[in-house]
Amino acid sequence: MSLRGLINRRILITVIIITIVGGILTIWQARQSVEREVTSSFNLALQMIDLGFSHLSRTGMTEHQWLRQISAIQQTRHLHISIVNEQGEEVEWFVPENDEEEVPPGWFVRAVTSTYPSANYNVHLADGRTKQIVVRADPIDEIIEAWGESVAYFWSVVTMIGVIFLAINIVFNSMLQAVRSIVVGLRRVESGQYGRKLPPFKISEFDAIATEVNRLSDALKVAKENNQALARHTMQIQENERRNLSRELHDEMGQSLTAIKAMSTAIRQPGADVSKVSDSIAEICNHLAGVVRSMMRTLHPLSLADLGLGATLTDLVNEWRRRYPELVIKLDYDDRLDQVSHELAIHVYRIAQECLTNVVRHAQATKVTLTIRQEGEQSSPRVVMRIRDDGQGGEAAGHGFGVLAMRERVENMGGRFRFESEAGEGVCVSAWMPIIEKSENE
Repeated sequence: MSLRGLINRRILITVIIITIVGGILTIWQARQSVEREVTSSFNLALQMIDLGFSHLSRTGMTEHQWLRQISAIQQTRHLHISIVNEQGEEVEWFVPENDEEEVPPGWFVRAVTSTYPSANYNVHLADGRTKQIVVRADPIDEIIEAWGESVAYFWSVVTMIGVIFLAINIVFNSMLQAVRSIVVGLRRVESGQYGRKLPPFKISEFDAIATEVNRLSDALKVAKENNQALARHTMQIQENERRNLSRELHDEMGQSLTAIKAMSTAIRQPGADVSKVSDSIAEICNHLAGVVRSMMRTLHPLSLADLGLGATLTDLVNEWRRRYPELVIKLDYDDRLDQVSHELAIHVYRIAQECLTNVVRHAQATKVTLTIRQEGEQSSPRVVMRIRDDGQGGEAAGHGFGVLAMRERVENMGGRFRFESEAGEGVCVSAWMPIIEKSENE
């Protein structure tokens, strides 16, 4: 069900309940009012009868006097007087004329009508005769008034509810227009159209939602651009690695193999110095072994699966120490991390490798510390990495491709990544990733 239909249904149910409760209260109040008014008029009529007939009885009443007295009393509201004739039959003395259109519905009359009092009086005339009159309370006039007031109250309530219903629907029209605009904006975000923004809304809650949607769109746009740039950079790195690998294979492997082939041919010649040639071949083979190890380390550290993460990181640090002896590199490693999965270990290794590469290329640092520990042994164990250098810093945003690649690695593993840098204060890279234990086939 739509929001409009749900609200209208609830308003309708509320109106019905209010109408029923209001109708019951109105009928109850009308019943009480009719009863009070009729009882009051009846008591007043009884007092007038007692006073009038007691005064006339002392002097003796004629036919004309007591009839005139009854006519005067009959004018009292909510009163019905009848006379008992000589045959003992009750004859109505005065029948009120009520317009048929003014008479309330029967159900209303029955609802507000209760038991009303009546009284019998004996009137002694001067000629010795006795007349009996019957006085009853007649609530029809008061019931007609109560019905008119109830109808007026009902239509006033209906008018008020109609105005409220109209006002609510007008407000909901504007709200639903805002909701539709937000839904359209979300669909644009879903389809990748991040450039179009939602307009500001007059309603503060919807304006806050629109602001958050616009921020989400901006964040997704930046993430998309970063991913595209990272993808292009990754493909460029792949092509560069392939080109470097091809060049090294051509320059190192090709030339060395050509030299070995030439020496193997020369060793067959008479008078060749076999010992010298064999030493040269062995030297070339050692050189090729070093080239192959370097290429294998660049492509994938094989020692990671054979020796573990700790030994591989130590080998990486020793290699950088050998290549850059002026740079002090400290490694603080937790041996418990040797039990993590190969997938997590390769991410830790690549992050450390990228950080050392950035330090050498950009930091101009003299010292770098790698802290790789396991935390949260009781619940949510994770590997925590902190790589800090004392270089020049200044890249506070950390939007380089190397930093983006490290962030992508960490976030793909369900972790968090932080890059902190201030001019003259060096760089600190912090990351944590949930620990994944080794599987049985690793």
